[in-house]
Amino acid sequence: MSAEITPQTKGATTSAPATLTGRLRLIGPGIVLALASVGASDMITTMNSGAEYGLALIWVFTVGIILKFVLSEAVSRLQMSGDRSLLSHLTSFGGRLFPTLFLIAELLVGLFFGAGVIAVTTNILQALFPVLPFWPTAVVVLLSAAILVGIGRYGLVEKAMIGFGVIMFFGILALAISVFQGQEAQAVAVETIAPTFPNGSIITVMSLIGGVGGATGILAYSFWIREKSWRDAEWKPVVRIDLFISYALVFVFAVGMSAVGAFILYGQGFTIADNDSLFAIADSLVSRIGEVGRILFLISFLAVVYTSVLGGFSGIAYVTADCIRVLRRYPHQDKLEHEMSAKSVEFRAAIVYLSIATLVIMGLGKPVTLVLIYAAISAFILPVLAIALLVILNRSSVPAALRNKGVSNVLLTICFLLFGFLAVLQVKESVMGLLG
Repeated sequence: MSAEITPQTKGATTSAPATLTGRLRLIGPGIVLALASVGASDMITTMNSGAEYGLALIWVFTVGIILKFVLSEAVSRLQMSGDRSLLSHLTSFGGRLFPTLFLIAELLVGLFFGAGVIAVTTNILQALFPVLPFWPTAVVVLLSAAILVGIGRYGLVEKAMIGFGVIMFFGILALAISVFQGQEAQAVAVETIAPTFPNGSIITVMSLIGGVGGATGILAYSFWIREKSWRDAEWKPVVRIDLFISYALVFVFAVGMSAVGAFILYGQGFTIADNDSLFAIADSLVSRIGEVGRILFLISFLAVVYTSVLGGFSGIAYVTADCIRVLRRYPHQDKLEHEMSAKSVEFRAAIVYLSIATLVIMGLGKPVTLVLIYAAISAFILPVLAIALLVILNRSSVPAALRNKGVSNVLLTICFLLFGFLAVLQVKESVMGLLG
């Protein structure tokens, strides 16, 4: 297939606003990206960072957030350069190879993702309302997400996630401010505010840089802005503001949860090993700031996890459906009659797959071998993404306003090297797990 950018065949329904106020009124996909990118595992990562190092590693999360912003912004520029999706572009480098690998990765993500987040969401609801039975509640949570996303109206998902996002944002801020009260917490802040390396370990730092925010959300962002009809270079300022707000929210989340971990757990030698530890922390807040602290933590926790359910289902379904579309239609996948749609059979089939996989894995447990294979394959998504964006967005066929500039090339190269190194470490860990 030719590597040329397909000309615009479907223009934006409206012109991009020229004022900051007008642009701010349109934000939405970035908020969906932010909420889809953080979940229970990110709460554990950031709170453990605070518990062990206080506020000293906030700079590490900041670097990671900047690099994820760079990747997301580049993905959006590629999407606005024409009607071809990133996965369609990747056929220029090996035919069906990369869409096939991405499809395998997304199917494995879908196999494990739903079971984890639906179970945690159900456990939070049970902690708030102890009379709720597990399985019926889990099925209701799963169906609510599957139906909301499966209807095929992106705007509905966006509105729901923004509502939960407001709860999460103010809940985490209120929680961080509440636990900051008292001389002990203030002493921790003063003692640990200076940036530092954890025990001089560069690998730990690099792992934390890659730890907050997911690859699927970055890939899915291009589909979400397409749903908003942000389709050419005039929308670039809107996209950048949208992404700036997105990663500002991720930053607030990372700092807020690091602060909670620092002010509650710093110096106690306590490590948050799993989701059960988060519930133990919620209970411990009762003695510190009263029952309201426990409820505030659980509601914030619920908002974090349920928005990751909605965003994750939406993102995985879009990427999976586009992989199938490209593989089925190659090399004619970019013809108008084969355009990607959230109402397509592939998209809705992906939602059905996610729902069934969730129930199966919740009932049977995670197969260790598949988990290790998934970890190894998915680790390569970000480095492949970075190198593809470096190559494609430097081509003369890309409109000049959307092409990479020098700073973008440098930052994408850093993304490739960093995430490539982390991918190698993950493959090594997976191989050792398979052999051990």
